[in-house]
Amino acid sequence: MARQLLGVQNIGTQTVLTGGVINIGSVYRQYRRTINGVNAFAVNGTSITLQQDGIYHLTATLVGSGAEAGDVTVQLFNNGVPVTPAFSTQTITTADTELRTFVIDYYILVDNSCILGCNSTIGRTLTLENTGVGATFTSVIVNIDKEK
Repeated sequence: MARQLLGVQNIGTQTVLTGGVINIGSVYRQYRRTINGVNAFAVNGTSITLQQDGIYHLTATLVGSGAEAGDVTVQLFNNGVPVTPAFSTQTITTADTELRTFVIDYYILVDNSCILGCNSTIGRTLTLENTGVGATFTSVIVNIDKEK
């Protein structure tokens, strides 16, 4: 089976307050197959939905600075719930002048389930959120490979 992949990017400057969702942008590369009429990925600018069962490898790389001194934290959320080990934190000492690179590397499992006697895939909607001090991001790149 050919590997499926998705690359999205946002190279526009965006300010994201504490608790805000980071705009991941639009698709710049993709190779996907439709299985039973369902694509592996769906993108809407602020989220990516994994729609086929399997194991997905996500790598997110962001460049940003703090709007104030403190810790800027980028956290991966899965269906609105924080993925505890999937975050990146950088300490900012001087607001708006220190550019930092944030990297999240994580594997996500999407399972099949039997619902009312029908096999169904329970999709995973992924978002990146700023859970630290307010920040300005100048580059957001998210790449996902469907491994299996």
